[in-house]
Amino acid sequence: MREMKVRDKWRPSLAVLIALVVGVLVLLPFVALTVARITSNQFVQQTEANLYAQAAIYSEVYGQAFQTHQSDPTFGMVLSSEQIEWLQRRWHPIDPVLNSGRSTIQSPRPDPKPSAAPRHPVHEALSDDLTLLAKAAQKSTLVGFLALDHQGRIIAASGMDRGSLRHVPEVASALAGDVASATRWREDEFNRHSLKSLSRDTKFRVYVAHPVRVADRVVGVIYLSRTPSNLNKYLLQQRGALLWLLAAVTLSAALIGVFLWRFLTRPLTQLQEQASRIAKGETEGSLPSYGVKELAGLGQSLMDMGAALQAKSAALETYTKHATHELKSPVTSIAGAAELLQGDPVSADRRVALATTIGKDAARMDQLLIRMREMVAGQTRFDPTPIQLSALHPQLNAVFDELEIKLEGDVDALLPIPKEGAEICLHHLLQNACEHDANAVLITYDNATREMRVEDNGTGISEANIAKIMTPFFTTKRSSGGTGMGLSITSEVASQFGGVVSAENISAGALIKFNFK
Repeated sequence: MREMKVRDKWRPSLAVLIALVVGVLVLLPFVALTVARITSNQFVQQTEANLYAQAAIYSEVYGQAFQTHQSDPTFGMVLSSEQIEWLQRRWHPIDPVLNSGRSTIQSPRPDPKPSAAPRHPVHEALSDDLTLLAKAAQKSTLVGFLALDHQGRIIAASGMDRGSLRHVPEVASALAGDVASATRWREDEFNRHSLKSLSRDTKFRVYVAHPVRVADRVVGVIYLSRTPSNLNKYLLQQRGALLWLLAAVTLSAALIGVFLWRFLTRPLTQLQEQASRIAKGETEGSLPSYGVKELAGLGQSLMDMGAALQAKSAALETYTKHATHELKSPVTSIAGAAELLQGDPVSADRRVALATTIGKDAARMDQLLIRMREMVAGQTRFDPTPIQLSALHPQLNAVFDELEIKLEGDVDALLPIPKEGAEICLHHLLQNACEHDANAVLITYDNATREMRVEDNGTGISEANIAKIMTPFFTTKRSSGGTGMGLSITSEVASQFGGVVSAENISAGALIKFNFK
């Protein structure tokens, strides 16, 4: 038989797989942080939404203060019908739209341009109050604040800014009646920023320009800016929780690693060592302590398989030695008879006697070889073709014509043992019956209990031998050619199909029972 080998290719060890699992567990928080960095738009849009909310409030304050001085302005951009319709809706929230991609961040905000034109008296009157509001609010909101008039000129600021911002795109959009926003790079840290902020963590700022509307005209603009929070700042704020999370993940990974090593890696290594010992024929010793039920069951099955294989191998080896020893006598006898026949002329009676001796010893040799083949067959798989007891009856009658073979029970039901196995078992039992002076045999099968009974009317089994008759090589008929393997082979064949063979004496003869699971 060609030896089967596992394909020789690289395979990771279980220890490497466990290390990879643990490594992935440790890396999970860092993967999460990377994902958070990729999705940092949330910080930008959160800042944009906050600035929208503050700008809406400031623009209402600006507009109401403006109306106390002039309720019906005659200057400023007139709103379009679409803008007026949008403002008249009950709800008109503004969704954030900015992101932090480098391609979408604009250049630093242009500096204000000088403006020599005088400010309108209403705006001049509002300047001081709006400036105080901007500086007071900045202390808690950290938002850069500019209030512009209808020409884009700065009338109030949280810093020292003066001039016109009409040339800035988001301001120009607000002067036209639309809310606008932008992300812009910050200027060099040592340069003064137009909208001064206490936060300098991020390299860009978010700007929101909101129109101040009075009587369907744009009388001014609220221009706010703030540096959005970033991942580094967020992590710094949450460093305590993150350290606890890292410690918990590391401890969990270590516990998982120890658990896998204790209950998987080490048991599998022991199982591999146990299989190597069984392959060398070492089946003695205690079973290692496996970590999980399935591996413990596999280890026990491996031990049982090794013991069964060793027992079968030992039985076959023993019978081979027995057969070899038993063959010496008939071979010597045949060789001697052949030598006499080839020598001086012998009488007719002497020739017949020598021929009879050769035939008898040849039959003896053939019997030993048949038993060896059957024993090997008892350890191999049979053709699963099923058969009924009634179908075996003609063949049994033809071979054992000196016996009266009767059938009872479910003779037309399929036996739980296939044709080839049933033939071997019944042939041995009927041959034993003949050797023990039986002339009648009753074979019964009960399909409900899956029990088959073979009764003969021979001399029976002595009580001293009934416990030993299943043992290989035990025979009381060795002088007449018995090998002591018949019942042993029968038991071996039946066990392949869940059958247990037992023997007992009855009033006249012996009873052999087959009980199948």
